[in-house]
Amino acid sequence: MIQIQATFSGYGGRACTLFSAMDIETNILVIAAEADYRTERRDGCIVLTNDPDIPRDSLFEDLELKQAISAFYSLKSGIASDGKSSRLVISDRAARANPEPSIEKDGIDNSGPVFRVADGVTSGQIAALATCLYATRAATIESTLNMSEQLLALSRGQVITI
Repeated sequence: MIQIQATFSGYGGRACTLFSAMDIETNILVIAAEADYRTERRDGCIVLTNDPDIPRDSLFEDLELKQAISAFYSLKSGIASDGKSSRLVISDRAARANPEPSIEKDGIDNSGPVFRVADGVTSGQIAALATCLYATRAATIESTLNMSEQLLALSRGQVITI
């Protein structure tokens, strides 16, 4: 389980911190709660932020916004490992951070889907998008590590199942 603390400011609404958890085994991201802005790390959390002055694990930049929106829709429409559940759950305590009302799909161009983001997009909504991007990247890294462990076991002559 990866615990994520996304601390964002500079967008519409108030600065805030969004707490989430990613279960790597089930591939489910739960955006759990929107809280007051805090720069201190909660124990056990990965810190994401758009503020370069905050001690962090990942810095989100506006250039990553399109990737973050794509990650959001990928998780929203994705199916978890159980074959039934959605890969993205937004709890009632984080409902204001749901970015969907501030995103408009505006067709497709050579680089893929085109999105327009509302001027009033909130810091919480951007925090949710950044969390989705981080979660998809973390899942990819986890899959790669699992594959490399299996290849190492195979190279040592161990039997693996596929």
